[in-house]
Amino acid sequence: MTAKFNEQQWQAEEDARTMARYQEIMNDKSRMNRAMKEAKKQADELQKRAQAMSSAANTKTKKK
Repeated sequence: MTAKFNEQQWQAEEDARTMARYQEIMNDKSRMNRAMKEAKKQADELQKRAQAMSSAANTKTKKK
């Protein structure tokens, strides 16, 4: 076995578990709704942080 094979096998196993968890969430309406609400909250927070970072990066210092 090569290291690449082990990495690919590990990734396939993790992906399969991720897909199973996705199905569990999608099959539970209340769990899905909570997850969607949290995803929106996190996206909004990331957008605010990105805007603040963009503003900070574009701030020019005044020359004396």
